Order: sequence, then C-alpha cells, then structure tokens
Amino acid sequence: METQQAYAELGLDPSSSNAQIKASWRRLVAAWHPDRNAAADAGRRMQRINKAYQHIRQLRDGGEEGAADAEREAEQPAAASQPQATEKMYLRQVRLTLEEAILGCTRTLSGHFSHSCEACVGKGQRVLAKACSSCRGSGAVRKPALFGWLWSEEACGVCGGDGRHRSPCEPCAGSGERSQAYRRQVRFPAGVRTGHVLSVPPSPQGDTEMGLELQVEIEPHALFTLDDEGVLRCEMPVNGYAWMAGRWVDVPTPGGLQQMRLSRDALVYRLRGQGFPGALRGPRGDYLVKVVPVFASQPDAQQEALLDQLIESTNQAAASDHKQPLGQWQRNMKRWSSTKPTRS
Repeated sequence: METQQAYAELGLDPSSSNAQIKASWRRLVAAWHPDRNAAADAGRRMQRINKAYQHIRQLRDGGEEGAADAEREAEQPAAASQPQATEKMYLRQVRLTLEEAILGCTRTLSGHFSHSCEACVGKGQRVLAKACSSCRGSGAVRKPALFGWLWSEEACGVCGGDGRHRSPCEPCAGSGERSQAYRRQVRFPAGVRTGHVLSVPPSPQGDTEMGLELQVEIEPHALFTLDDEGVLRCEMPVNGYAWMAGRWVDVPTPGGLQQMRLSRDALVYRLRGQGFPGALRGPRGDYLVKVVPVFASQPDAQQEALLDQLIESTNQAAASDHKQPLGQWQRNMKRWSSTKPTRS
C-alpha cells in the first residue's frame, strides 16, 4: 500500500499527529469491525484500515518493531476501538458535488442524535426509596384462582418484584433515550473521494461530547466523470464546422467556463492542472476533454448553398496554388483527360 493511499484510507494527511492517526484508526475500527457492522464489505474494509495503520506506524516508528506494535494492536480491535467514556462517535453519510470534492468545501452539518439517558441509565424509570404502591413493598401480588376459593402469588408487574416504587424518568419522559441536536462546521479537503471516512473530533453538544465519522459519497455529475484512476474527463459535442475551422469554444471546468481552441487534427485535449487532485490536499491533475464533432445529417437549402460556395472557393484557391495537393491533382486530371483517346 502506498503512503498517500494509507493516509487517505484513514481520512487523514501526512501532517496529522500520531495521536490523531491512532484516534482515527480506533474510530474506524469501531465503525467497521465485523462484530459491529453487518455490511457485506465490513471485513475487507477492516483489512484495508489495519493495513493502512500498520504501514503508517512502520513508516513513523521505523523498521519491524513499529509494524509489530501496530500488528499487535490490530489483533485486538475490540479492545482498541473502545472510545473514551466521555466521547460518543456517530457515523453519518455526506454527499458532495464533484466540484466540492475537487476544490474542497466547508459544510455546516446539523441534525439530531440519540443517546442513553444518563439519569435513568437507559431504563426509562427511576427507582425510589419508598415501597411500591401496588404490592406495598412485598414484591408480590395475590391473584384469585379456582372460583375465588384459592389464591396464588405472582411477582408484582409494577415494581418487577423487588418491592420498590418506580416513577417514569422525567429527563427522557420514560423512553430511556434522549435526543440531542447538533450543529458542526466541517471542512472537507480537496481530493476527498467516495468511500473516504473523515473523523471530526468530539466537541460539547449539550451535555454530551459528540464526534462524527463522515462517510463521503460523491454525487453523479451531468458534465464530468471521474474514472477509477482519478482522472477527470468530459465528452462534449461541438459544431463540426467550428472544429474544422479551428474556432474557440467554451469548455466547462470545475472552476467555471474556460476558452479552448479546437483543432481538426485533435479530438482529445488535455487541460493541465484543471482535474482531480492526486491526493488529499494535493495538486490537481490533468483534465481530459474529448470533443465529438457534429454535422447536420440533412443540410437544408441554405446550408447546401453555403457548402457549394465553400467547395468552389476551395477549388479556386487550389488552382492558384501549385504546391497544394488538390491543385496538383486537378492539373494532372486535366492533362490526363486531354490526352485520353475518345471512343468512337
């Protein structure tokens, strides 16, 4: 695995600290470990995450010792992936336009997340010191049986059989969970691609420390395509006569329209530095534009007349130019016709 690819797999760049690298690896393991993630590709994703982490550790710690330490940590993902008690990490998907992925962007993300109520420890009710009003603290209630002649006892359904009074938890209204709104401003670096997971460090959100794992997806674009090699491409139809005449045309680029001169000797044009970055926050690559000359399938009368004028003017220019192949051909044809015997 290449170094740039390893950093991209962890959603980081080479300037990240060792602590950031380890924290990002732990959060990714927590999100993608097959014991916690039922996705079909969770196992393969875990392998890539661990391989990227081992590569970076070996690069930074040096030699086989750093790789061995990383391998030992990777062999115990469940223990290593436990976040701190005060931190809660939430995975969410973010869709970016292709222009945002190429140029980088800042997004304000907002929403709600649920977490276990701390007041009732997720039970939805609080146990009080006084006795249960239903069983009067005994934990059991009597139930008549056999025409009321006999009685049996069963556990009290109100207190669960322990005899203590319970009341709905007020902070969570008895649900056991609390919903918390969040709003975070996140900077997405240039060169992020579909499948990248970016880690946003935890920050206070109400009474909870909340962090985000952002799984990136790039939306399909109407004009541009990004191939598997990371090359930005565009296929655009152009006027066939403008292409033949070498005219200038407007070409869409991620930064806006740009003028490009056509050449009838070329169908593919390379715009350097206008494409997709080769790595996170790296320089932009080349942008390939393929033109498709389009001609009228059935020219109308006016177009036919213009074509006739163009043909005639071309023939006249060729006749006066002795070096032009068309003019030479026309003169050779004329001499040959004059010497060819006629049929009787």
